[in-house]
Amino acid sequence: MIIIEEIHEFKQLCLQTEITVRNLRRSITVNDVTTYVKKEILNEELIDDNIKVEFLDLKIVNADCVEINTDKPVCIKTYKCNKCAFQSAHKSALKRHMMLHKLVKPFVCKICRFCTPRKSTLNRHMLIHFSVKPFVCKTCGFSTKRESTLKLHRLTHNSVKPFVCETCGFSTKLKSGLKSHMLTHSYIKRFVCEICGFSTQRELTLKSHSLTHNSVKPFVCETCGYSTQLKSTLKRHMLMHSSVKAFACDTCGYSTQHRSNLKTHMLTHSSVKRFVCETCGFSTQLKSTLKRHVLTHSSVKPCVCEFCRYSTKLKSSLKRHMLTHNSVKPIVCKTCGFSTQHKSYLKSHMRTHSSVKRFVCESCGFSASHKSTLRSHQLTHNSVKPFVCEICGFSTHYKSSLKAHMLTHSATKPFVCETCGFSARQKSELKSHILTHSTVKPFVCETCGFSTRYKSYLKRHMMNHNLV
Repeated sequence: MIIIEEIHEFKQLCLQTEITVRNLRRSITVNDVTTYVKKEILNEELIDDNIKVEFLDLKIVNADCVEINTDKPVCIKTYKCNKCAFQSAHKSALKRHMMLHKLVKPFVCKICRFCTPRKSTLNRHMLIHFSVKPFVCKTCGFSTKRESTLKLHRLTHNSVKPFVCETCGFSTKLKSGLKSHMLTHSYIKRFVCEICGFSTQRELTLKSHSLTHNSVKPFVCETCGYSTQLKSTLKRHMLMHSSVKAFACDTCGYSTQHRSNLKTHMLTHSSVKRFVCETCGFSTQLKSTLKRHVLTHSSVKPCVCEFCRYSTKLKSSLKRHMLTHNSVKPIVCKTCGFSTQHKSYLKSHMRTHSSVKRFVCESCGFSASHKSTLRSHQLTHNSVKPFVCEICGFSTHYKSSLKAHMLTHSATKPFVCETCGFSARQKSELKSHILTHSTVKPFVCETCGFSTRYKSYLKRHMMNHNLV
C-alpha cells in the first residue's frame, strides 16, 4: 500500500498512470499496489494542463485517506455558485448556471415568445411546436420527440429498481429519482419565492409556483374552456373528459386515469403509517394527510371567503366552498336528478343508489356505503361527547352537529325558498323543503310500488313489509 501526502507526488503519480480526459476509466495502480491519497491535498488546486483529476472517483477508506478508483469516474465539483448551492466541475457549466440568476433571456421563440437564457433550452422548447415524434418504443409503441425521454420510458418496462433509499426503503429505477426522493427527508427548503415567500426543496417546484403569480393562462381546454399556466396540468385535466381508466388496483379493483393516484391508493392497503403527528400521535401513510392534520391543532384560518364569513385552514376547502356561491351545477345524477358542482360528490352520491355496503361496524354490524359514514357511526359507541353547547348544555359526538344545533338558538334563517318564501336555518332543511315543489318521487318500494321524495320515508315504509 502507498500513501501519498504531498501534492507534487500525487501529480507525478497521475502523469505516470496517464489519467487524462481521454482515458478516465484506466485503473490507477502501480505494480499492482493500491494507492491512497491524503484527504488534505484534495482541497488544494489539482487542475493541471495534462492532469484532469477532477474526474476521479474518490472512495473514503478511513478518516485520513481516500482510495483512487477510476473504474467509476465522478466529478469533484470545484466551481460553486455564490448565490445558491449549485456546484460543478466545469467553469462553463457555472457560467450557464449564473445566467439563471439574471433577468437576461436572449434566446426567444419566434412562435410563442418563450424566452430562456440557454440556447439548448430553446432548441428543446421548439419541439413542442411540431407534431412529429420520431423516437418510438418497440415494446409498446410509445412515441416522443426526445431520445432522452424514450430512454427513460424504456425503464418502465423493467421491474428492477436498483436505487434504494436507506431511510425508508423507497426504490426507483433512476438515480435522479432517488436524489429527488431524498429531499423529502430534509427540512431544508433553499428555493424561495421572492414575491410571497413560498419555499421548496426543488427548483422545478419553484418555477411552477412562480407561474401562479402570472394571470396569463395560455393552455386552454377546447372541451370546457378550463385554462392553466402549465401544459402538464392541461394534459392531466383532459383525462377528466375521458372514460378510460388505465391504472387499476389488483387488490380491490379501484381504477383511475392517473398513475400517481394509483400509487397513493395502494398505500391504503398498507398497514405501515410512517408519518406521525408529534402533537397527538396521529399516524398516516401520506405526508399530505399529515400536513392537513397538523392544521387541526391550529386555530388560525387564513383562507377567508369574500362573499360570506366562511373561513378555513385549507385553500382547497375554500375553493370548494366558493362553488356554493355559484348556482350552476353541471354534474347531474341520471337516477334521481341530484346535481352538484363536483364530480367527486356525484361519485359519492351514486353509492346511495347501490345496495353494496362494504364498510361494516365490528361492534354492531352496521354497514355503510362510505368509510366516512362508518367512522361517524363508530363514535356512537363512545360515551364521550366532546362538543358541548355553552347555552343549553347539549352535547354531541360531532362538531358539525353542534354547529347545526347552535342555529336553533338563532332567529336568523338565511336559507330562503325562491318559490314560496319558506326560510330555514340550515341548508339541508331548505333542500328537503324544495322537494315538496317537485312531482318527482325517485325512491320507490319494489314490493308495492309506493314512491316518495325522501329516502328516509322509504326506509320507514319498508319496515311495514318487515324488510328492514
